[in-house]
Amino acid sequence: MTGTTGGPLVGDTTPRRAIHVRAHRWLVIVGAVLTGVALLLLSLLPDVPAEVGAVTAWVERGHSLLSWSDELLFFAVICWGAGARGLVGAREAGPSVRISVGGTALAVALVALVVVLLAVGRLVYPVFGIHLSAEVVALVVSATFGALHLALLGFAVAAVALGWSTRAGLTGRAVGIIAAAAFVLGSFPWLTPHWWNSAVAVLVAGWATFLALAGD
Repeated sequence: MTGTTGGPLVGDTTPRRAIHVRAHRWLVIVGAVLTGVALLLLSLLPDVPAEVGAVTAWVERGHSLLSWSDELLFFAVICWGAGARGLVGAREAGPSVRISVGGTALAVALVALVVVLLAVGRLVYPVFGIHLSAEVVALVVSATFGALHLALLGFAVAAVALGWSTRAGLTGRAVGIIAAAAFVLGSFPWLTPHWWNSAVAVLVAGWATFLALAGD
């Protein structure tokens, strides 16, 4: 990526700075891949039942998928957040409006993933031996998918804004727009089929990997 106003981001010309940029770039890639796998696991869950009393049984059936997704999201958010912060901080000039909007949208998405992390963690891990009522379990499950909705909308805004800030030119912009459209459609996982939700999970990892590598 470059340090020109509104232009792509680039690493410093000094070897040490270049190493730091490369390390942060790989942090973004690792975080994005872990996020994609975590979302893929969530997409493999059966449909959430509409009956409140049946949601607890749904959580029990999907316990393994929920647990693994929760663990992966923890490391994903740390890697992605650290990597993105490092790449933005490595710019030679002040951030452009597009970088500011894209970075903020990405931050919103990562915070939303933290909410997903906390909610799923409460569903699968006991806290002081407190058992949640069926109504509370249903509320936590709905909040989980609500936070996932917010995360994907954040990714959509970031995809468009940051797609204009790479060296990939028209290709980067096209990838950003296509990814954003897919993220918006995928932000309603309770309405879309499982195969589409799985595809969106893979696209999250692919888009972020492209974005990180497009700065080379």
